[in-house]
Amino acid sequence: MSARRSQVVALLSGVVVLGAGLLAAVPPLDFRTWERGAESLMLRLRGPRTPPASVVLVAIDDSTLQQGAWFLDQSRGEAGMPAWAQGISTLPWPRARYGDLLSRLFEAGPKAVGLNLVFEGPSSRGGADDRALAAAISAHRGRVALASEMLETRDSGFAGLTLIQPESLLAQAAGPLSQGLTNALPPTPGQPAFHPEVYGSTVLSASGAQPYPTLIATLLKQAGLSSRQPDAQRQLNFYGPEGSFLTLPAWQVLDPERWRNHPLRGRLREAVVLVGPVVNQGGSGTPTPFGPISGLELVATAVANSIAGDGLASWPSSRGARGFLAMVPGVLVLLVALRFTNSRWRLVAVGGVLVVQLLAAELVFLKANRWLPLLAPAGSLLLLGLLYGGDAYLREEGERRRLRRTFERYVAPSVVAEILSDPEAAEGILRGRALQVTVLFSDLKGFTQLTRARSSQGQIVQHVDQLNRYLGEMVEVITAHGGTVDKFIGDAVMAVFGSPVGRGPAEEARAALRCAAAMRRALEDLNARWRLEGLAELDSGIGLASGEAVVGQIGSPRRMEFTAIGDTVNLASRMEGLTRLAGEPILCDARTAELASPDLATRSIGEQAVKGMGALPVFTLAAEPAP
Repeated sequence: MSARRSQVVALLSGVVVLGAGLLAAVPPLDFRTWERGAESLMLRLRGPRTPPASVVLVAIDDSTLQQGAWFLDQSRGEAGMPAWAQGISTLPWPRARYGDLLSRLFEAGPKAVGLNLVFEGPSSRGGADDRALAAAISAHRGRVALASEMLETRDSGFAGLTLIQPESLLAQAAGPLSQGLTNALPPTPGQPAFHPEVYGSTVLSASGAQPYPTLIATLLKQAGLSSRQPDAQRQLNFYGPEGSFLTLPAWQVLDPERWRNHPLRGRLREAVVLVGPVVNQGGSGTPTPFGPISGLELVATAVANSIAGDGLASWPSSRGARGFLAMVPGVLVLLVALRFTNSRWRLVAVGGVLVVQLLAAELVFLKANRWLPLLAPAGSLLLLGLLYGGDAYLREEGERRRLRRTFERYVAPSVVAEILSDPEAAEGILRGRALQVTVLFSDLKGFTQLTRARSSQGQIVQHVDQLNRYLGEMVEVITAHGGTVDKFIGDAVMAVFGSPVGRGPAEEARAALRCAAAMRRALEDLNARWRLEGLAELDSGIGLASGEAVVGQIGSPRRMEFTAIGDTVNLASRMEGLTRLAGEPILCDARTAELASPDLATRSIGEQAVKGMGALPVFTLAAEPAP
């Protein structure tokens, strides 16, 4: 059976390792979703980081709209407002305001400015509005990037793509190669947040359209910069929640007096500036591990990743290589498992390789911005750990069952438990030892007469049932206090505290006295229930004695039991017998009273004649101990 189980374990181990490779190479949707969740967790654990200072945002935010609304309210109309504030209280803005914004921004000396909004068609405010913006763009020709957008349209059930471009007057003013798409792949389950260049160069080609530059690529080109990474093969590496980049409200730039003395104006020199709306994002922005962000923040993240070259990517890039790499941790564990059959070494190997794999994934992520296969190899290691742990458990349980079958015919369950916990000490335990113990005897008063009466009345079943309920309750109490039920002698119970495992003589004596008091309380509860059932109530006497006893396997080769013998056992039995004469339900010898002091108060009832032992001092509990 053991050899067959080893073969099964080896076969299952190989299946687990191969499964890890397949999951990493061709992951199903649910697994990809879990993997993205693990990657998001790693990003959150890494925490926010500082984006490049060369990327600055000018946001058309709520504060800007509110500022325009305030001027409108104070002036009771646009006629009395400052020219820079006219029309900024609601979207869309007059295009002339964007011209003002560009003029103010270029006063600070940025490398280039990208407008992250599409100026489709002529302005609703007339040609003068378009000409004002065109003049501002023309003044900085080659340094202003305009946004275009690719829209998916459906006509007669067929899907198509429509390119939305800026008004021709504005496009001519900006010059050739001054436009770029703002499209990015929408987040979908199981997919990471790809760089917008993936849409411009990959998705469009797959849809049958010509590749089109992105706003990010156009802006970098106009700023005289080039991406330090292959953007079409990268994922976005977010810097943190909304507001991670240096962001200026648009109204602070439009206000000429404020802008002239603005403390952050110098930060725009040689910077790449992005302008766009961020109002009313709430929970409707693009989801990221740090929370939803606006479209402007997303474009800024892409620009910053391109400049810094710190976009994320899976490594290795090919499916086969990722599958192979995911199998490596499992293969290492398999090599250890083939070398060492001991389950402890196998589990140590699983734990060690798992830690190394997690540390390697974290290190490569932090230092190289690369995702190593994570869930597939980690999952395979956990499964191998469960497999080897289960095999070890079955092996140990089989050995325990073998030992239990051997010893249970001769010794009490508690002794079997100790043998199983330390098999090497089994021989000494069974051979016999002298231990310091406290022995407890409990016997029912008048039970013999009750037995005769019920036997004559044909109530034997009822009588046995009541006795079993009583003994069952006493066993529960004894076990709860750490004692071992040694044997039943009719209606009497013998329990030993300190065998086969002891907690110290004083602790065992205190536990035995507390147990005796608890047994009396349990009997009172039973009597209360029996009164309601119309059954006779029972009363008990409990005797205890502490000292040395010989503990071991006693009996004949055909029938043996693990028990305690000696004067301490006899004295405990005599103490129980004295309860009827002394009128006390619990009696103990002087040694038990001494060991229990001062935690438990006892009271002497004087010397009593003990059969075969002479007159001995006898004690009882002075007060009911706490439960």
